[in-house]
Amino acid sequence: MRRSTRQMTALATVSAALLVAALWSLRGQRDEWARMRLLPVPPAAITQIALDLPGLPAQRYVMQGGQWWHAGVPMRRAAGARARSLARIAAAPVLRWLPRKGLVPGRLSLAPPLAVLSLNGTRLAFGALAPMAPERYVQLPDGRVALIPARYSPYIGTSTALAPTHAGTP
Repeated sequence: MRRSTRQMTALATVSAALLVAALWSLRGQRDEWARMRLLPVPPAAITQIALDLPGLPAQRYVMQGGQWWHAGVPMRRAAGARARSLARIAAAPVLRWLPRKGLVPGRLSLAPPLAVLSLNGTRLAFGALAPMAPERYVQLPDGRVALIPARYSPYIGTSTALAPTHAGTP
């Protein structure tokens, strides 16, 4: 075998090995990304949104024909930016998962929750802000509680009764 052929074979082998290593790493990163997101569903796959805030009428959105609509009688077109921002909560980065042992939902304002957001039927209960950072407690249907950046929570607002709990809500 000639020297140039050996060099090309070696180059092809090294290139193939690097490609396999890169694909293996990408698969691991994709799995890690899914583990550190609030829901495994991408925001583009969300077609039904329901937001329940205490003392306010329920907000229901449905995706039809590429547009967001207020679900009701009659259905009317919704502000797409509001519905998209609620759908983006599905991809909120989880900063930390709290251990289930010793968790008292009432102390985190999760029983009852300050807001309930349903994305394609998956119920997310939003609690209070964490004491030292702009992070919010969110409880998933399986009972797990995550801390996510407060900017990924629906606007809960402030009232005189809730102002101390919600200081800093975006």
